[in-house]
Amino acid sequence: MLERTQTTTILADDEKESYWDLYYSNLTEKTRPLPSQFAVFVAGELQSPHRVVEFGCGDGRDSLFFSSYGHQTIGLDSSARAVRHCVRLAESMDEKALFLILDVSDPELAETISTTSGPTAVYARFFLHAITEAEEQSFFRSASAFTKTGDVMAVEYRTLRDLSQPKATKQHYRRFMDPVVFQLAALQHGFQVRYAIEGFGYAKYMQDDAYVARCLLVRD
Repeated sequence: MLERTQTTTILADDEKESYWDLYYSNLTEKTRPLPSQFAVFVAGELQSPHRVVEFGCGDGRDSLFFSSYGHQTIGLDSSARAVRHCVRLAESMDEKALFLILDVSDPELAETISTTSGPTAVYARFFLHAITEAEEQSFFRSASAFTKTGDVMAVEYRTLRDLSQPKATKQHYRRFMDPVVFQLAALQHGFQVRYAIEGFGYAKYMQDDAYVARCLLVRD
């Protein structure tokens, strides 16, 4: 029987914030970055302008991509360095994306984002496997609180089958997740699976061809 997750932990939980600040300390991108393969895929699934809320926006490439296609974009990250970089980049590109320093466990996250009358898409690429199981529950609670019936969630994460694969970046905190367990947790928080697939070739980076799961869900 598969375990819920397996973890390669380089960092203690209370060290992750300083780690990510250091990781993003050398961001120097001044031109429009290329989006991830997953962002391009998700954009093709959004049939109308959405409010896109990205958890773990990092260098901002996907949030800026969604913004450039007319979506009202909010990028969230716990790293102040990453968010400051995203703000500068958005201003230089005249993009209206909003970037906020917010940790997924912040009890005021859902209130900060709040529900809107238009459609919302919760977006999380390579975020869920970089947080703890407790933080994943906070993610679901917040997403449930600021979404409504018909809103969507799009996630991409490393699975248990990726545990033994080569990694281009070796020092990250990572969990390797069971897609079935994730989908059951999503269902418990009101998100029904609309599309799910997993495999190689979806998130290649240098020698790292991660075995990932992609999932599109809709709020019931």
